[in-house]
Amino acid sequence: MQDSILELYPNPGQRHPLNNLYLRQPAGIPGTQESPFIYSNFIASLDGRIAVPGAGRHTHQVPPAIANERDWRLFQELAAQADLLITSARYFRQAADAESQAELPVGLSASFDDLRAWRIEQGLTPQPDIAIFTASLDIPPETLKRYRDRRLFVITGRQADSAKLDRLRRHGHVAVITCGTGEQVDAHSLRDQLGQLGYRRVYAIGGPSVFHTLVNGNALDRLYHTTAHCLLGGTEFDTFVWGAAFQSAVALPLRAMYLDTVNPSGSGQTLAIYGK
Repeated sequence: MQDSILELYPNPGQRHPLNNLYLRQPAGIPGTQESPFIYSNFIASLDGRIAVPGAGRHTHQVPPAIANERDWRLFQELAAQADLLITSARYFRQAADAESQAELPVGLSASFDDLRAWRIEQGLTPQPDIAIFTASLDIPPETLKRYRDRRLFVITGRQADSAKLDRLRRHGHVAVITCGTGEQVDAHSLRDQLGQLGYRRVYAIGGPSVFHTLVNGNALDRLYHTTAHCLLGGTEFDTFVWGAAFQSAVALPLRAMYLDTVNPSGSGQTLAIYGK
């Protein structure tokens, strides 16, 4: 029973293996020729902490009290189904200072050999492509070289600094997607633009500001939310959406929920799926 989880909704009482839970979703992650499906994932404590300051200059990290290998496995399963990852420029600044917590998925450890093999069986590329949300364009070019085996995009506003864009183009195989008339990204046109590029399943792992931009631009379809059953407190932290108040509440109906009593040790966690 240690490797299984309990379904709470919509079919309470059933037990499932944790491994491949998100690969075997009844509804799956759809993606059509007309429009890409955009989804995101967070783990949080009961009091809403997804990240706290680390020791490094740029580092905000998942609190050690809630980080766990079972949630990390599910994070990788979601990445395995994507043909494009959306991340932030901050990840690459952290990487330049050796502060990033992990490589961009799908992870290369033996634990995820089955997920990389699954991608090939599904006719996907060995790794998903990468799109970087940024207004500042503050991306150390040398950090892009690690991902030469993937297509790389910068998503920015139409008034972004042209000199900085040229510098990124000179140092890496970077294409530019412009969304919005100013420097900031406006995600209202993002879905159409990604669809025109052929992307069908887009996984946003860029943090609370990126998530806010997607929601505000009506460019989010589903949220996978792990809640660790513990309280952390503290006054410096990130929650999973950060930005101006939305004009009206954004409805994300519950689709499924599971109970994992194994991790984090002594508390357990619920795994919830919200949205379309």
